[in-house]
Amino acid sequence: MSLEVAEKLRFYVMKETFTKGNLSTSDAYYYITQVSVHISSFYRSFATFLNSCLQIIGYSLFLIYTDINIFSIFFIGAMILVIPTRFLIKRGKHYQHVSFVEAKNVNSYIQRIIDNVFLIKILKTMKKEFGNFGNLLKNYTSSQTSNVTYGALNSILPTFATLFILSFLFTTSTFVKTISIEFIGVLLRLFQSLSAFNNGLNLVINSSVHVEELYKLNKQSPEIQLNNYVINNNLEHAVKIDKVNFRYFNSDENLFTDLNISFEKGAHTIITGPNGSGKSTILGLISGLYIPQTGKVSISSNKVGYIGVTPLIIEGTIKDNLLYGNDIEVDDKDILSILDKFSFSPESKNLSLDTIISNTSLSSGQMQKVSFMRSLLNNSEILLLDEATSNLDENSKKLIFDILSDKEITIINSTHTKDDFVYNYELRISVDDNNRKITIY
Repeated sequence: MSLEVAEKLRFYVMKETFTKGNLSTSDAYYYITQVSVHISSFYRSFATFLNSCLQIIGYSLFLIYTDINIFSIFFIGAMILVIPTRFLIKRGKHYQHVSFVEAKNVNSYIQRIIDNVFLIKILKTMKKEFGNFGNLLKNYTSSQTSNVTYGALNSILPTFATLFILSFLFTTSTFVKTISIEFIGVLLRLFQSLSAFNNGLNLVINSSVHVEELYKLNKQSPEIQLNNYVINNNLEHAVKIDKVNFRYFNSDENLFTDLNISFEKGAHTIITGPNGSGKSTILGLISGLYIPQTGKVSISSNKVGYIGVTPLIIEGTIKDNLLYGNDIEVDDKDILSILDKFSFSPESKNLSLDTIISNTSLSSGQMQKVSFMRSLLNNSEILLLDEATSNLDENSKKLIFDILSDKEITIINSTHTKDDFVYNYELRISVDDNNRKITIY
């Protein structure tokens, strides 16, 4: 059952990533791969918890029937155990929540390192990055260790208390004469079940941390209004962002407040600004990946292309890659023609479209070219670029933008290297005390 729950939850969260529009990449990955699995274990833990409850009831009835007076002594002891049990469970849940936060931080940092592995190697900042990563891992391990410690103490407490009380009672001759071996055996089984009960309760509460986080994710769904993103073929501009307020999931502060921007049709607009200023977020809003909480994003066409710093290459034929997501009939001659125009390889004219390619068989420049060709074959009218030429040499950049200029496509280009481009407008984002100012030149 837990495997089935994990499967359905992963599928649900994957859908939410596309429909909700306010999950960061690292959050989406963490919820899909980690939170879903932890929640599925909730059912397994709950089943163990219920089984322990039934055993406790059965053993208690037997002991009451056998000797209610002696059982009452242990019952009082069990009631006293509620106090430390409650404390241990509360502390365990606290550290499980801390572990959840630290695990998200670790996951986010892993993504950051992998996405920037080339830059980190070139700048020789591996020692610094590994040091930061090590500290994050230590924080996560420390919180998990505390959680496990409190859970273990909670599990062994009932058995320890039983043996302590038995040891005390065995010092009295009255108890030794009246008690049977059978009674002692069932009593020990009862408190072993209490230990299993505490352990199951601890696991259920640990899982509840992830259930609560998923509930928060689901609770915010109604706040995302899908009609805040519209396609209007009669729009005067290519893109119009009107009075938009946007924040990411689990964030209390808006990344953008009252954002108003218009992008001209057929123009090449570059977006510049420091890291974390929101350049990629604006592209996400334009593409519909992110939906604003309030305000409206309108685009003039549903033919939107996107090219990022890490191109999407599937393990398949060249043709499969170039026509990925394309619902237009494209003749093989047109595909071979564009391969030749883009100087994809020295054998472009004689290249077989059935050649199998992958991200390991192509150079980084070739992968970028595949993304550009894919967008053109899909007749994209609005082309979103996010550091899309970072892997191209100067000749390839010039070649591609000469081809794009002949197509009269609206290009919205997030970049740190504006001097590499001939453009019509620059949209510059400046950040002052977390307030973002948009200036258009």
